[in-house]
Amino acid sequence: MSNIADKFEELGVIPVVVLNDSKDALPLAKALVEGGLPCAEVTFRTAAAEESIRLMHEAYPDMVLAAGTVLTTEQVDRAV
Repeated sequence: MSNIADKFEELGVIPVVVLNDSKDALPLAKALVEGGLPCAEVTFRTAAAEESIRLMHEAYPDMVLAAGTVLTTEQVDRAV
């Protein structure tokens, strides 16, 4: 894959998830990866989003992760 857009196209679908507690991030990531869908858009509608993305990335570095519902520049900085 040459870029993220190609990866998204290859996957065909990207699950959009809302995590209210970061303890749910790793079981979700594991299920997605083992189910053949190594990607997720984690919405920033909850306080757990930033920590959830960090945990998922650390445990599954090849997983394609995106931040959704990003409304402020502060959220952009936290999501990166």
